[in-house]
Amino acid sequence: MSSGVTTTTTTATAGTDEYGIEHVPGPWDCTGESWWFVSYPLTSKLQVHEGAINPLDFHEGVNDGFAGGPGLIMVIRYSDTPVGAYDELLYAPGFFNTPNAPSSRYRITNIYVSSKETTYNGRRNWGIPKHLAVFNFDTSPTTGHTRITVAHPETPSSPFFVAVVADIPLVSRVPLPFSTTFSPLNMEFHQPALKAVEGAKGRENGETGTTCWKTCKPWMGGKMRLVKCVELKNGNGDGTWPDQVDGLWNLAVHWPPGMKLKFPEGKDFPTPNL
Repeated sequence: MSSGVTTTTTTATAGTDEYGIEHVPGPWDCTGESWWFVSYPLTSKLQVHEGAINPLDFHEGVNDGFAGGPGLIMVIRYSDTPVGAYDELLYAPGFFNTPNAPSSRYRITNIYVSSKETTYNGRRNWGIPKHLAVFNFDTSPTTGHTRITVAHPETPSSPFFVAVVADIPLVSRVPLPFSTTFSPLNMEFHQPALKAVEGAKGRENGETGTTCWKTCKPWMGGKMRLVKCVELKNGNGDGTWPDQVDGLWNLAVHWPPGMKLKFPEGKDFPTPNL
């Protein structure tokens, strides 16, 4: 059985601040592999469950304007980025109202990564509320199933996210070229100002804050194929990841290694937090 855990360390330079981590602004050109787990609740009730929004990051009331739409859990294994290789798990519940656009926009409300360099830069550049986690990827040589687990560094044997994906006979053999250029959805993200995580641990992990709204519209492209989700577990009941995600599909999308992802330079909005 093969497995992988990604960790990244870079040396601080003269371009660092009190966090001691080099600032690497956008644009970023990245390469990797990804799995998308889509949710679309078949109900008119708009809600996000506890743990969908990390309580460490956001000012009170800033995420009250949930507008629904398709949600997305995304796992990415970055093999090449400006801050090195790292792994990522993110949750975007759907669209939220924003003071900076006439209609709602996507928002990442919870996200974990495997390096402090991308934690710091993701928060500073784009207002993406990243925190550190431990990732494992295991592919069975007998079944071909890929098991993905994500856990807090303090409890690596108790993952708060588990996904097992498998090929669909015949269907998964045919990868199709695709990019988000052709997506019918507006993939522009509007991220509120972030609170810094206080204390020495927050500084060590690069969990910096921001002072204004930020936006970016990432681009993703490559080959994609449909796979099935054999198992999916969300949450540990501690509020750091949603225990419930409504309307999750049994089908998932796999972007094989070689996928490209581009993050443009983040744009700041001179808008107060609410």
